[in-house]
Amino acid sequence: MEKKILLSPAKVNIGLWVVGKRPDGYHEIYTLFHTIDLYDRIYIQPSAVQRVEITSPLVDQTENTITKTFQAFEDLTGIKPTFNVLVEKNIPVGGGLGGGSSNAATVLKFINEYYDYPLSEEELHSLARYIGADVPFFLKGGFAIGEGVGEKLTFIEKRLEEEIFIIYPNIQIPTKEVYQKVGFDMLTTKDKIPIIDSLLGDISKLFDAVENTLGSIVEESYPQVKEVLNTLRHLGYKPLISGSGSSVFALGKPTAEVEKICKIKGWKLIKTTLK
Repeated sequence: MEKKILLSPAKVNIGLWVVGKRPDGYHEIYTLFHTIDLYDRIYIQPSAVQRVEITSPLVDQTENTITKTFQAFEDLTGIKPTFNVLVEKNIPVGGGLGGGSSNAATVLKFINEYYDYPLSEEELHSLARYIGADVPFFLKGGFAIGEGVGEKLTFIEKRLEEEIFIIYPNIQIPTKEVYQKVGFDMLTTKDKIPIIDSLLGDISKLFDAVENTLGSIVEESYPQVKEVLNTLRHLGYKPLISGSGSSVFALGKPTAEVEKICKIKGWKLIKTTLK
């Protein structure tokens, strides 16, 4: 088989509420996931030995979501996947855009198909959940409500297909660190979440209604992210933090002023679309 190129998309969270704490240390959430038109490229080819290389120095080359996926697949099926994998990292690392989870899901789907589907759809979803909370979403992508730890998914058939832009302030935020700061006073009961079907028809109303429990923690804990948020608010945008940060995104196109500020501050500006 020749080398294949797999496209591994990023996502944003359009709102994220923490609705409960679990005895295992995880948190119950309610969120809207949406994939975006930003991709890592995964070059994959059968090989005599397993080799995974990732172009970002911020990712461990030996212990990452892809090597974890290979091991979990072997443990469950008895099949040892041997591939030469190169990941061209375009999705910022530690930015709340789901790059690692997406890489895992993309590779998991590919190897299951390559070995003639030893895992059923249910087993694939279960294995994806074991690898990481956001991995099941990326098996399908698109637009979905995520509940539980993010693995209970209700897919919404429509796509929003709106232009957004993302600012990544070049800092990595460990998700676990943010969740540890969630207090019981920050929990939201599901009936108080302002997501109703009619909102899904009006993207600007939806963006005005949503909030991110983790985002409020990140804003207070990381001054670099707070500066991005305040800058965009000052310029009239309604910025949102994706996941547990550090990426901030807003609806529409960035103005010339936003582009200039990003250059001066050294922030990474990504123009993309919900897809």
